[in-house]
Amino acid sequence: MEEFLVLKMPLFKPRYRKWKRYGYTNASEKSNLKEALEESTEGYCMYCFSRVRVDGKLYANLEHAIEKGNSERLTECIPNIGLACTVCNQAFKRIGERRRKVPANYISQYEKQCKCSVENRKQCTVACRALRKLQGYYSSLTEAKIILQPMGVSGRDSGEELALQYNVLNLKFEPAMDAHTYSDEEMNFIEAHINRFRLNDPRYRTRQLYDFVRNVVDNNGKLPTYEYNNLVVKLFQERLLDKSQDEIAKICESIFIILFPKMQGA
Repeated sequence: MEEFLVLKMPLFKPRYRKWKRYGYTNASEKSNLKEALEESTEGYCMYCFSRVRVDGKLYANLEHAIEKGNSERLTECIPNIGLACTVCNQAFKRIGERRRKVPANYISQYEKQCKCSVENRKQCTVACRALRKLQGYYSSLTEAKIILQPMGVSGRDSGEELALQYNVLNLKFEPAMDAHTYSDEEMNFIEAHINRFRLNDPRYRTRQLYDFVRNVVDNNGKLPTYEYNNLVVKLFQERLLDKSQDEIAKICESIFIILFPKMQGA
């Protein structure tokens, strides 16, 4: 049953259409950008994986990975813009923002090497070398241990993309060590990201998977037809789709026996 115990959380890769214009300031370009980002996440926050579209309404913000206050060129930099729920964007990500201010010499270097400008910008949808170089410095700052979305962050030691996995039996997010070989420093970076967005904080952590498992057990292995509000449930349910109802019941009963005591003490 080990294959059901660890869920690899996706790194979101938006698909931008060549015939569409994307941007942050222009209303129609902004709408196109939101649409592309929401499509890539299937309607979930890029940081906490909570559902951001409810009852047909989008409860999310366009979020600048490297804050646009560092350079006006970052305002319209498409690879630097992600989609986040209002709590992740307006509360958790803003913690320590002043200490993430990039020094003027790095910004000057970025602006010289970057071929885009606000007045005459290219339709760049892939992070250029100048942006990646800036991101490398940004991620070295103490308060910037953040797996930036959607461009992602590569580990300095392993060179592998930093990612999360979800431990089903512990109901916790953790570094994706089952799929990657991270150094201690990279593991600490990912843990700092988890802590920033309160992913395992008892006050904020999702209990959606526990509710899902309990629902399946109560219904003798029948999968619910309605959607839950966190991506971890969708990923877990996908693991069960090729199983019989009896197999699903047995899997969820085994998991529930372990989870129930933990949730009673939460």
